[in-house]
Amino acid sequence: MKNEADKLYPISPCFHFINYRYFVLKESSLFPYQKIIIIMKKVFTLFCTLLFLILFAYTSTSKFLDYEKFVFQMKLAPVTMMSIFAPVLGWLIPAIEAVLTVALSFGIFDPAVNKKALLASVILLSLFEAYIAIMLLSGSQLPCTCGGIISFMRWKQHLVFNAFFIIAGSISIWLLNKLKHENFPLKDNHKTLSRA
Repeated sequence: MKNEADKLYPISPCFHFINYRYFVLKESSLFPYQKIIIIMKKVFTLFCTLLFLILFAYTSTSKFLDYEKFVFQMKLAPVTMMSIFAPVLGWLIPAIEAVLTVALSFGIFDPAVNKKALLASVILLSLFEAYIAIMLLSGSQLPCTCGGIISFMRWKQHLVFNAFFIIAGSISIWLLNKLKHENFPLKDNHKTLSRA
């Protein structure tokens, strides 16, 4: 049987397994169209989280597997510090991406973790974007240091590719902040019910 919180504040079945322990819709004060908007926001943030998760899982794995090539390409870059610390960055960058993959996986079930993971992802991609801008300004024709099939992209294509993820991640963070105010914690519902 459903508990009292389920009866008073039911949540859409498609989100019954996601964020159920953390947030439920405050149905008593929402119109139907408002519930749909909230669900659409959750769908968008979930979709973006999965995109980031797949991206970092793929790039981190390919960089670990092709470590020597990754380091060699960084040594050729027109950025002095990058060429000097290439062997260290060869492990550090894919390690950070692997950690973000794990954090984004947990973030699917915890909005607070998700927001931090998305913020870290946007910052990391912004650093990559700055590196791409340097490569474009330098006029260098060096191959991309990214792993896997993504390395076949040209620098301008990379610029657009990263910009898409940065914008999508930023919108997701903004939506998560809005959802925090539009929803309320499930544990507070139990406290309210227990006092009634």
